[in-house]
Order: sequence, then C-alpha cells, then structure tokens
Amino acid sequence: MSAEHVCLRCGACCASFRVSFYWAEADPAVAGSVPIALTEKLNDLRRVMAGTNSKAPRCVALEGQVGSCVRCTIYAERPSPCREFRVAWEDGLPSAECDKARLIWGLPVLQPYALLLPEQIIEHRLAQADPVLNLSPRRSTPDDVSVGMVDAPEPPPAKEHDAGESAAYS
Repeated sequence: MSAEHVCLRCGACCASFRVSFYWAEADPAVAGSVPIALTEKLNDLRRVMAGTNSKAPRCVALEGQVGSCVRCTIYAERPSPCREFRVAWEDGLPSAECDKARLIWGLPVLQPYALLLPEQIIEHRLAQADPVLNLSPRRSTPDDVSVGMVDAPEPPPAKEHDAGESAAYS
C-alpha cells in the first residue's frame, strides 16, 4: 500500500521562504535544469524562484492551496534549495525550517510518525504505549464472585448535631 506524501497536503515551505540559488541552475547554456522563465535575477551570482522574493513569498511553480492539496509544477527540475529542503522526520530528525513554514501557515508541526504508512502508524503508536500506564484499576475480586451472596447492610451514617443542640433532645 502506498501513502500520499505529507508534502502533497502542505506546500508551506514553497509559500514561506525565498528560494535563491546559483544562477547556473537556471541557465540552459550550462545545462541548468530550472526553467529560467520562472526565475528572477537576485544579483550577479544568484537567481530566485519568481514570487519568492517578497514579504508574502509564494513560488510561481506551486500549484494548489497550501495546507490542503498542492504540487510543484517543476518538481523534476526544481532548484537545489528545494531538493535539499529537509521535511521534518523524513530522515528520522526534526526540521526547524519545516516546522517554521508549517506554523506560518497555521499548520501543526509534523510528528515523528507523519511519514509512515497507516499500518506503520498503528505499530508506532502501539510501541509508544506504556502498558503499565494504560492499565485501569482492577478490583481485587471479579464482579461475578459475589453473585448470589448477600452482603450485610451498611449502618446508616452517624447523625450530626449542631453545636448548640443537645443529643438528649434530638
């Protein structure tokens, strides 16, 4: 069974940070693979993905709604910062950048099991459960032992008196 990658429901990194990279990555004359039409010059040595060099960055190659359903329209040709971006827990480690992007968009940070298949999540959660902590208190005798037995009635609680009242007059 294959699961949809969590990034296909996120896209927060593509709409949170400037994506700058060495100019040659987008230059077809030197075998650059990033479509140059989707980039802008940052300086003599760097280019940026169009749309990411602003106060409200959003990569022009991002399609869809952040936090719902997204895709990169140039995934196979994406620049090195995108290829190197660490998704939290994908390699077994947290990612401050991934967490920051998700929080910017009001999405919860990913948990260690976020990239597991559904059956792996169940195994992970079961392994994390502490059987000692999950035990409910047990009675010393099972419920069915007292069937047919008559317990002596409990005495009524003692009557309380007001301080000014005499027990003789109650």
